[in-house]
Amino acid sequence: MTNEPKLLAELRAANAAYVDQFAAASVPGRAGQRLLLITCMDSRIVPHAVFGLKEGDMKVIRNAGGQLNPEVLNDIVLASHVLDCECIVIMPHTRCAMASQTLDGLQAALTASSGKDFSTFEPRLIDDPLEKLARDVAQLQSHPLLNEAATVHGAVYDVDTGLVNWL
Repeated sequence: MTNEPKLLAELRAANAAYVDQFAAASVPGRAGQRLLLITCMDSRIVPHAVFGLKEGDMKVIRNAGGQLNPEVLNDIVLASHVLDCECIVIMPHTRCAMASQTLDGLQAALTASSGKDFSTFEPRLIDDPLEKLARDVAQLQSHPLLNEAATVHGAVYDVDTGLVNWL
C-alpha cells in the first residue's frame, strides 16, 4: 500500500506469521474457565499471561482505569448469562494514570499536547484506587441482573512485579 506507515506494514507481516501457525479456529466463543476479567487498557498488562491462561479461557473487558461504568455493567451482565462468565474479577493496577492526576491537570496536558480544547472532556478519574475498587466490587455484587451463580472479586495488578494482590 502506498504511504503505509512502517508500523502498519510490520503489523501486517506479524499477522501473516500468526495466521501461518493459527490453531484456535475451534476455540468456542464462551469463557472456557468461566472467567471474566475487567482491567485497564494499560499495555503493561497482558491478561492471559498474568494468569497462565490461553485463548478461549476468559473474556476480557478493558478500559481506562479498569473500572465499572454503565456500558461495562451491561457487558458484564450479558457475559454472566450468555458467555458462561461465573467468576468476575475487577483488576485495576498500580501506577495507573487514571488515578495519578487531577481533572484540571489532565485537561491542561491534553490541550497542551494537541492544541485542542479539552475543557469539557471529563474521563472517569480515580481519587482513591482501593476505595474505588471496593465500591465497584460491591456495586457489581449487588447488581440485580447479574447471574446469581456469578461471584465477583477485586484484585490489583502490580506493574512493577507482575503480582496480583487480591482484596
